[in-house]
Amino acid sequence: MVGGKRRYRRPEQRNGRDKTSFDTLHGKSSRLPATMRPPPTGVNKDESISDMKANAAVNTVEPQQRRAIATRAALLAAVEKIVAEEGIAAVTTTRVASETDVAVGTIYRYFADREAMLLAAYDETVGRVIGICHDALEELPEDAAVEKAARHLLAIYLTAAEAIPAHAGLLAAMRSLRPIAVDQPANQDRIIIELIAPFFQHLMPATAVDPLRLRLMSNVLGTLVDLYLVMPMGGDRDALREEIEAHLVFMLGRAA
Repeated sequence: MVGGKRRYRRPEQRNGRDKTSFDTLHGKSSRLPATMRPPPTGVNKDESISDMKANAAVNTVEPQQRRAIATRAALLAAVEKIVAEEGIAAVTTTRVASETDVAVGTIYRYFADREAMLLAAYDETVGRVIGICHDALEELPEDAAVEKAARHLLAIYLTAAEAIPAHAGLLAAMRSLRPIAVDQPANQDRIIIELIAPFFQHLMPATAVDPLRLRLMSNVLGTLVDLYLVMPMGGDRDALREEIEAHLVFMLGRAA
């Protein structure tokens, strides 16, 4: 208890694991748990994209070594930069390799193809947004009004997402590349574990929420928020924001 506030510990801290994975969301140390890098594929910088595709039938990994971690982070940062400045269509493995001064073959050590690289860049932006919201949740007093706190966190999520120039473009690409059945386990579970479940534990500790209800909240609100983030500015967007808040309040009432 600090200053009348109960500090909610992140899941990885409670379990005694290193909190590096969470710090990565904020651009800090980016040590990612993974197996060792595979041996080089033997593809050089001058090979064509079609040649690379043919030779890319190797398992990609999330790197463990410091240099490999930095390379992967640089590749994703380059993807974000290109999307923010020129759009999704401008992202190619050749362009990313040029931006980061690596061989095209290096990219395929980390990502199976261009689409996998785009999805990884999207997941990285989502991770940063979730991290910002989780920090904001920890700062809320335990006696905060539930509806007001929920609206506050929603506003923080939307603001954080919109502050990332490439997020909307990567989100649109994700929706076209990743089936919802795949996206739900990938990011929705993360939202449940790091945001929704901690929200109830922090502000509604006496409420026993059914896991199905948590998933419904994540899926419904996540879909509405994604629609909001890719929608052009205007009256319809403002109306959708009101609908998201209304659904949020309704679902909290159902869970109470």
